[in-house]
Amino acid sequence: MKKGLRRRDFRLEMLLGLGKTAQVFLARAPGGEPVALKIPRREVKEDPALAERFAREVRLSMGLGHPHVVKGLAGHPYGEEAFLALEYFPDGSLEERLKQGPLDWDEAVRVLKGLGAALIYLRKLGIVHQDIKPANLFLSGHKVKLGDFGVAFTREEKPLDRAGSPFYMAPELFLGKTATPASDAYSYGVLAYELLTGRRPFYGETFEELRTAHLTHEPRMPSNLPRPVARALKGLMAKDPRARARVEDLLEALRPQEETPKPDKDAKKSSVRRFRFFWRKS
Repeated sequence: MKKGLRRRDFRLEMLLGLGKTAQVFLARAPGGEPVALKIPRREVKEDPALAERFAREVRLSMGLGHPHVVKGLAGHPYGEEAFLALEYFPDGSLEERLKQGPLDWDEAVRVLKGLGAALIYLRKLGIVHQDIKPANLFLSGHKVKLGDFGVAFTREEKPLDRAGSPFYMAPELFLGKTATPASDAYSYGVLAYELLTGRRPFYGETFEELRTAHLTHEPRMPSNLPRPVARALKGLMAKDPRARARVEDLLEALRPQEETPKPDKDAKKSSVRRFRFFWRKS
């Protein structure tokens, strides 16, 4: 895609989503290729803090290059011409895929390997994503890519927001502490548990119930999980970030097993009950 493209160079086709800070459109680049075009809402442009948040997202998205991270194609960080053009994923997000039912073991492992590789890449760059959840994972055939860097920050920056879905947030974030790579690792562990077992490790119908669950409850490990996988999941969901396992620990445990476990029927049934409470919509 050509450098120096402006927002007006893209032809809008349809609205894909309306979030707290931006509208996302399916658009066509000058060459005809489809893109997801993110345009900040009017109030974002007028609020210095929100404008800086969008600018950070543009800078991060344009500066990253990894096969499992959504690619930024063009963008402008500030002002009336602010926009961000991203890869378009006609297959949608992992959240949309999960509405069709649980993933089988091989699908789940494939997603977790891709996300794990993305998180290791970000950690090495000193970037904290801060909002790992199915809605921010995008599917393209057998590949998964991590996107939405709207609340991400680098080690040189202070976070502009403390954010995330309470289904996946690390305990320390419920206590008002700043997110770290260990917080992303916790969210990765929660998501991994959900994908591998067909249900979430912590439930609640209110923010307070979820806060209590993440701070005080221990996840129950199904007996059919391979022991190395169960041990890695438990380590990733440790309450104390200093004692938490790393993403690499689960990736190592997910190497081909002699016997592939079969998700039990009860786990699949329980996955149908998916609460619709979100702490932050993007």
